[in-house]
Amino acid sequence: MNDLSELHEASTPSSRMRDEIRRTSDASRARRMTVSRIMILLCGLALAVSAVPLVALIYELLRLGVPVIDKTFFTTLPATPTLIAPNATGGVSNAIIGTLVLTLYASIMAIPLGVLVGVYLSESDSKLAAALRVISQTMAGAPSILMGLFAFSFIVHDLNVGFSAIAGAFALAVLMMPVIIISTEIAVRGVPNTLREAGLALGAKPHKVSLRIVLPAAISGIVTGSILAVSRAVGETAPVLLTIGGGFINSWKPLDPVSALPLTIFENAKSEWPSQRAQVWGIALVLVAFVFVLSLSARIWAARKQRVNN
Repeated sequence: MNDLSELHEASTPSSRMRDEIRRTSDASRARRMTVSRIMILLCGLALAVSAVPLVALIYELLRLGVPVIDKTFFTTLPATPTLIAPNATGGVSNAIIGTLVLTLYASIMAIPLGVLVGVYLSESDSKLAAALRVISQTMAGAPSILMGLFAFSFIVHDLNVGFSAIAGAFALAVLMMPVIIISTEIAVRGVPNTLREAGLALGAKPHKVSLRIVLPAAISGIVTGSILAVSRAVGETAPVLLTIGGGFINSWKPLDPVSALPLTIFENAKSEWPSQRAQVWGIALVLVAFVFVLSLSARIWAARKQRVNN
């Protein structure tokens, strides 16, 4: 009897339909697994191919940059090679200090203003906010040499300040500001509305809610965006090429001409002396290490801040 009932159930339309669905599902699952394995393989190949230039660049930087770096590289001023002393290149202390000066002054100018504008864009839906948003997005994609031309025309020429650290810092600040504005707006918009509503429900004014509740909640994204903007500005050559003058002294004064690591790379790469051209790799290694430390610090700080908030 049991055998007959099982045979009867197997011959019913519903059982045949279940079997067909099961076979179709198994075939579909096998096909999806095959496609998934192929796509994972293609992604791995793409990752390997994209890593080749990066690994090659790092290898060349280490191979050619490490031999030219010593104690005098960081502590002495540049020297001009001569026929008697063709290897007398000196150090790049002026470029290192100049880069720090430009980064400091540019950050002082760009970060506070960029954060305030980003908060305004995130909290307002006015026509002015829409116009500022379009302008900041357009500036973020503009060539960096335009910032240098603007700083040269406005600071160096019109205001008659001359080639100086403040002119270069202004160019870098204009370059940094769109990145800070956009990252701040995104970070502030990511703050839950319940925090704003709780502050307003307690009787706080809207500007106090923004400054004392919203900003602390979004500080991780704001700091990360600011440091990434600084990292981008540090490696720019075009803006500083037109504004800082390339001074051969160690100076922290805003009105003095200064040098910078990207400018020194540009100038040494054009040199007719092999020793100066070889020094380019050491300068590039220092610059890459500086940018890497900034970017890594931003990501580590943001990750720790996120864990604390969670």
